[in-house]
Formats: sequence, C-alpha cells, structure tokens
Amino acid sequence: MLSLPLSTTWLVSLLGIMLIMIGIGLYYTRLRIRRLASRTRQLEQQVEYRTRQAEEAHHIKDLFLTNISHEIRTPMNGLLGMASLLSQTSLTKEQNNYVESIRSCGDTLLTVINNILDFSAIETGKITLDEKVTDLRLLVEEVIEQFKSRALKAGTQLHYELSPDLPTRIVTDKGRLRQVLINLVDNAVQFTKQGEIRVRAFHATSGAIQTKGEQIGLAFEVTDTGSGINPEPLEQLQQFFCRTDPAARPVGSTGLGLILSDRLVHLLNGRIRVSSETGKGSRFDFTILAKPAPAKSTPTTSETLPRLAEKYPLRILLAEDNPINRQLAVLILDKMGYSCGVAENGKEVLDQLQKEPFDLIFMDIQMPEMDGLEATRHIRRGRGKQPVIIAMTANTTRKDRDDCITQGMNDFLSKPVHLDELIRMMENWGQTINGARELEPSSDLLRHGLPRS
Repeated sequence: MLSLPLSTTWLVSLLGIMLIMIGIGLYYTRLRIRRLASRTRQLEQQVEYRTRQAEEAHHIKDLFLTNISHEIRTPMNGLLGMASLLSQTSLTKEQNNYVESIRSCGDTLLTVINNILDFSAIETGKITLDEKVTDLRLLVEEVIEQFKSRALKAGTQLHYELSPDLPTRIVTDKGRLRQVLINLVDNAVQFTKQGEIRVRAFHATSGAIQTKGEQIGLAFEVTDTGSGINPEPLEQLQQFFCRTDPAARPVGSTGLGLILSDRLVHLLNGRIRVSSETGKGSRFDFTILAKPAPAKSTPTTSETLPRLAEKYPLRILLAEDNPINRQLAVLILDKMGYSCGVAENGKEVLDQLQKEPFDLIFMDIQMPEMDGLEATRHIRRGRGKQPVIIAMTANTTRKDRDDCITQGMNDFLSKPVHLDELIRMMENWGQTINGARELEPSSDLLRHGLPRS
C-alpha cells in the first residue's frame, strides 16, 4: 500500500477543506441571490402598487376637479349672466353699485376656479394651447373693464397703453394670455390702495424673444404704486411666485395666480420677471411670441346687446336643462331679436328637429335622458340640411372641447358665457350660415366643425 508524503497529505486535506468552503460559499451566495431576487420582486410590486395608487389618486383628483368645476360654473353662469342683464336696466346709482359688486365678486371667484383647475392641469402635463386670431386691444380692454370698478372703489387709477406700432390682431391663446393679465392686474389691485396701476403692451426689444420665424416678440408690463414686496422673496423668482408667506396673502387670494402666470407665460414661449420695493410698488413684465394676423374689424363690447336678428335672421334652438341658465339664454337671445326654441335634453332636441329646421343649436353637454354629444351624433348621421351646433357647457377642459368637435359640433362656448364672446360667435356663424344659404342645396357644408374666422 502506497503512502503519500506528509506534506502531500496536508495539501490534499487543505484542498478538500477549501472545496468544502467554496461549496458552502456558493450555497449561501445562491441563497442570498434568491433572497435578493425575491426582495427585488417585492419592491417592484410595491413600486407598481404605489404607481397605480398615484395614478388612481390623480384620476380621482381630476374627476373631482372636473365635476366640481361643472357644478360651480353652472350656477356661476346664471349669476354673472343675470347680473349683466340687470346692469342694462334702469337702476339707481346705489343699485348699480350693488350689481357691480356682484359681478366683481363673481369674476374673482371665476378667476380662482380657473387658476386651481389650470394649475392642476399643468402639474399633470395636460394643459395645451388653443391658438386663434385675437384682437389685442379688445383683450386688454376686457381685462381693464373687469377691474375698473374695484380699482375705483379703492381710489386707484387704472390705465392701459398699447404701442401704436403693435399689430391689431395676433395669433395666440387668447384665454391663456388673458388669464396672465388678469392674474397680474388682480394682484396689483389687491396690493394698491390709492395710487395708480398701469398696463402697457409694446414690442419686445431685447434678447431672443424679439423674433422667431414668422412670430414676433410682444412685451406686457403691469406696474403699480402699491405696498410693494419684501426684497427677500425676490432673490429667486420661483420662491416669490410660490408665495410661501400666508400672512402676506390678501383675503380671497389662493396664492396660485402668480405661479400659474409663470407657467402659462412659459407655455407662450416667453418669460416673466418682477421688480419691487417695499412701499414703492411693483412691476411685473413678461414677453410672449405671437404671429401677426391680418387686420379685420371686430365687434366691440357694448352695454346694449346688438339686434343681430336683423342682420342674421337665424332659427335658433337652445338645449339646456338648468332652468335659470335656460331663462338667461332666452332673455339674451330675445334682446338680440331672436325667438328661440327650447329643449331640456337631447331627445327633445331630436323631436324639435323633426318638427321644424333650425339654423343654429346651442347645445348643453350634461343633460338627462340624452346628453349633448349623443344628440349631436344622431343629428350628424341624419340627412338633409345640417344646423350649426355650438357647445355651451360648464365642461371647459381642452379634452372637453376636442370631444365636442370630434363628435360633430362646430364650436365651443364655456360657461359662464361672456356676452362679448357670444356676440362675436353669433357674428362669425351668422356670416357662415348666410353664405351656406347662398350655396344650397349643399347640405353637408356645416356637418363638421369649420374653422372660425
């Protein structure tokens, strides 16, 4: 029997021990890998669960905001509309002041609602621009008119100035530009008690904002002689817009107006800046890019509703389930010279169309039995002369607008309805309907949404 040298025996034993240790190490390594893999799967499942929870929470929040917006805008439409009609009647000076207070408070509440909804939309990346031809002077005048009464009560002079070399009409998102100006002027009115607020619009003269292809740079400036802002928040613009100090916030302010303006100006391819000194007032200036549009006469805001029926003899049907808003719309159309038909839901709309033809239908969206979208689909599947269908709804998101146009509506009015916007829309579609009459029998001309002039 052969015997190995002692050194070799030790070497073989050591090698065996090492192999055993490696085996044990591999076993525990595999075990640890399995545990890590199991833990990784658990973490992935937790992340997926949390992600679903977050998405569901966003969805619930969006649904809540959409529903609460609709529920608030519906009575707001009646409130502001009736106040506008009341202001056109014979009132004493005291009564007129009361009406103006109602309108002012209503406009302020509407601004707060818009800011909350738009801020939520920006957070989720769901806000988009709706660019169309806009009368620049009329837009600024509308903003000034909204705050004139509040400024006068505070003993503040409110002025505006448009550079004479600016284009009369531009292509931009009128609603977003108007919202920025409203937020900045509203902020100035809140902080200015006796003094002056001035709104200016002029060509941008510095930086890359001047021109970009066919677009030009426009600059807007809102200055006031109010209480001013502590210099500390001005160290970083974003910190100022966030309004971290609730004590500095006026009653009725959500603190979202300025940060929202910052976001909206960015969407309009511009930037916003602020300079201020405590006790000496503030200056907000921002720039945007916009494309000039051909000049065209545009109806101006008037305290007296025009008798459009004499110019555009339209057969109008109003579909509205809310009795106050229905009464309001009938009164406004009556003052324009129209005797319109009424329907409380989509089924009644279809029944009315079976009895007589209509040139234009103002269609609410949320109605019992049959909503406005379903009624529109039924109408567009029919034969013969097609009416113009304008959505008149408290659902105001871009998706709501797109859904209306996709289903065959021609245009969109959001509640609360502004009289000047209604007048301009009646003018635009009155011209289109008159043109379509001259081309009859072309029954499909108004079957789908047409571009507005």
